[in-house]
Amino acid sequence: MDTLALTYKELAERLGVKPESARKLVQRKRWHRVTGNDGAVRIQVPVDTLPCPRDSTGDNPSDMPNNPVHSQIALLEAEITGLREIVQSERRRADEAIAFRNDLAADRDAWRAMAQRSWWKRLAG
Repeated sequence: MDTLALTYKELAERLGVKPESARKLVQRKRWHRVTGNDGAVRIQVPVDTLPCPRDSTGDNPSDMPNNPVHSQIALLEAEITGLREIVQSERRRADEAIAFRNDLAADRDAWRAMAQRSWWKRLAG
């Protein structure tokens, strides 16, 4: 694993947080700390935990197609599409169930009306 030796101040600037927050992060992650001859404490920070620095060209690294954020977004969009298809099919099923229930209610009402007629009207038609 590649590491980079940074002071608390440098780490805070790279992460965009206050130096005290960087200090707490180092404690939580238990990254190795080394005190130099100049008295400055340098932390061995894994490179993959740091955000990518921006190019001087102004290109945004999040615009890169191999960025994990883009792949995560693509996965989520695919899942949303699948969920929308499920919602559509369930709505169709619900509409069919409502139509079936209405048909049953109409049949029930017809049978009830027939049952409520007197016996001789039922025979005579």
